[in-house]
Amino acid sequence: MSARRFPDFLPSVHATTYPFISPTRLDLSGRTVIVTGGALVDGIGFAAALAFARAGAAGIAILDQHSVADELVAQLKHAAVDAGRTEPQVVTHRVDITSLAAVQAARDAVLDAFSGRLDVLVNNAAFQEPYAPLLDADPATYWRTWEVNVGGLFNMARAFLPALLAARSLTEESTPGLATMLNVSSSGALSARPGGGSYRTSKLAILRWTESLQLDYGTQGLLAFCVNPGAVRTQITVNEPSELRDRLPHKPDLPGDTIVWLVSSRREWLAGRYVSCPWDMEELVRRQQEIVEGDKLKVRLAI
Repeated sequence: MSARRFPDFLPSVHATTYPFISPTRLDLSGRTVIVTGGALVDGIGFAAALAFARAGAAGIAILDQHSVADELVAQLKHAAVDAGRTEPQVVTHRVDITSLAAVQAARDAVLDAFSGRLDVLVNNAAFQEPYAPLLDADPATYWRTWEVNVGGLFNMARAFLPALLAARSLTEESTPGLATMLNVSSSGALSARPGGGSYRTSKLAILRWTESLQLDYGTQGLLAFCVNPGAVRTQITVNEPSELRDRLPHKPDLPGDTIVWLVSSRREWLAGRYVSCPWDMEELVRRQQEIVEGDKLKVRLAI
């Protein structure tokens, strides 16, 4: 399948959440998760954290360059209780993911709070430079996109992958960990238009990096996914042209709930692959055999 057709792999799509992926149908009791980039109430990361709370996650850590407001922590706890779940332990840590030392310090704090256990890591934090041709772009801002979107994911994986793998091999007294890493990419990885070149190429790199990570650590139990969250109007899109930003159709609850649905059980058949959150997940499941036998939803050059 050519890259051009990737976003249209499934004809049925959604703009907001729907019953099949509802977190209230899932059971993540006893599970601990980390979400990066979750400090903004209208963001994808916080929407995912809310969905984890509604699914019954025992521990939710939010790592962000901004402080997480107490009101957002309270919202997570209330969301769990309103869904009939136990109030989760919520850990927040302010961190610049481009600094390996800072990420390692956050790791120590989070794993100490979660007694060393980690089931799921959602790498959502990202940066997007203003739309401009290469020669008009600020070099530091242009390269900052790669430092956050690629370098930041490296630092997070370097710091937290051992804990993910360790939880997978727990003894029978404890439920084996999900050992799942979900990396948030973008539909921009599979398209090209003027401006935003650093952002698009960094998000394309994440697709291949996720597949490579799966090849390196899949035999140890890792499941690595890469998702397009959809076209959601969040703070990161402020650097997009207004005529593009004003037409973004998707709501944050769509990627939030889809992310939690994807990681809620061990979906080995999707490991190392690209999933677009607007796709209908029930239809995606029905096409499992086709995807596996054709080794689809991976970046390939069609000649």
